[in-house]
Amino acid sequence: MLDLLNKPLPKMPPEIARAIQAPGIEGTPFDAKNRILSDAALQREIGYHRLDNGTYQVSMICPMPGITPEMIEWWFWWHPQADERYRVWFPGDHIGISYAIKDRDYFTTPSRPVFRSNTQFPRERINGRILPLRIDFVPPEEFGFSRVTMAQNDIPLIVCGHVGVFGGLIWHTEMAHIFKQTDDGLCLISRFWIGQTLTNPLLRRLILKDSLAKAMAEHCCIEYRNLAAILPRLFVQERP
Repeated sequence: MLDLLNKPLPKMPPEIARAIQAPGIEGTPFDAKNRILSDAALQREIGYHRLDNGTYQVSMICPMPGITPEMIEWWFWWHPQADERYRVWFPGDHIGISYAIKDRDYFTTPSRPVFRSNTQFPRERINGRILPLRIDFVPPEEFGFSRVTMAQNDIPLIVCGHVGVFGGLIWHTEMAHIFKQTDDGLCLISRFWIGQTLTNPLLRRLILKDSLAKAMAEHCCIEYRNLAAILPRLFVQERP
């Protein structure tokens, strides 16, 4: 597995780079997120958009041929168990990871259990800074997605959670990775609502900038294209 740390990262497709440089997406408010599950135009959005309330929405897509929902569910249970697993996801930008003590039994079972809400503490570099993040992963329905709408639109899985820094001292972003079934695997439709839970006016002025939204879009583009490349091998080799 360690050889994956030296594997070249995928290149950003030129059309993705152009879309990020010239943001022109519609921008879907957090409360209207279920529209994304059924609107084909929204599912193709790439880039970022500053919403009227000063927050940002970041949109990204990633084709994941050969990837199954089971692989994704396994990955989000398996990789938080060791720093090296998190680092191979995005060498150089992913530094390390841990999970909450309350979730020890969930992450140390011999094989993947049924998903339950859990807390992870990734450390990663975004926009040139290493951030000690906290992500509280929750079921889609708790996040506000409709299971009925998911089923009607070939969406078997959404990985979603509330994102903060410094152990949750500051909460700032709502995150959703929507996995849509395709003929050859999955298509990832990612959304970040940056600033959605950031209430301090001073921090909003300091943090919520175009540069952060752009960096988040670029980071998401590379990390999930790399995951699509390495996950089939890891799923076969590393499962109990």
